[in-house]
Amino acid sequence: METEQTQEGVVEERPVEEASQDASGQASTEQKATSEKQAADDAWKRTMQSRADKAEHAWKTAQEELQRLRDDNERREAEARRKELDAASDEPELQKIVRQRHQLEDERRKFEEQKKREVEAMDKKWKQATELAKQYKVDASELLAAETPREMELLAQLNAQSTEKVKIPKSEPSGFKPDSATSDVGADSDESFLKKWNSGEMPVTKENLARAQKIIS
Repeated sequence: METEQTQEGVVEERPVEEASQDASGQASTEQKATSEKQAADDAWKRTMQSRADKAEHAWKTAQEELQRLRDDNERREAEARRKELDAASDEPELQKIVRQRHQLEDERRKFEEQKKREVEAMDKKWKQATELAKQYKVDASELLAAETPREMELLAQLNAQSTEKVKIPKSEPSGFKPDSATSDVGADSDESFLKKWNSGEMPVTKENLARAQKIIS
């Protein structure tokens, strides 16, 4: 507020309109900028969600179409086999040969599908091994003996620690000196186990993995 003295000597207060207008204008500008940014963010999110929805819909459509094609092929094959057996209905020996051929075709298909699954599983396993080998700086081929992803990761950790030659700590009760013969046997047994583990002589089992981790940790 500003004061102003009139001719009669009365002091009157006058509001500072300019300062109020400036503050209001600045607040309005900031609010507008925030609103525009929020609108842009919302528009970007809607665009990304729309693309994701379209991609998911396209994937589902393709999967459904592929399944329809497979079902149609199976129906056509089943119908062709039925007609082939019907045509040989008057010749039991020929019909038997036809059935045997159908059985061999089914077994061959199952074998091919099994081999495909095995190849895919091995590719996945090798990919994980190479990633862990890069992470822990170990040989990827040494990790393939593991049967599960968790065992493979633990094996990579153990191999990494062995490569760094981590010393095996010996914990003894305070004020107690164990018998030398017993102590040496226990230490030699653990060291012998660890050497065999690192060389690959020990099988990768849950018990051996647990013992190796206990020795090195």
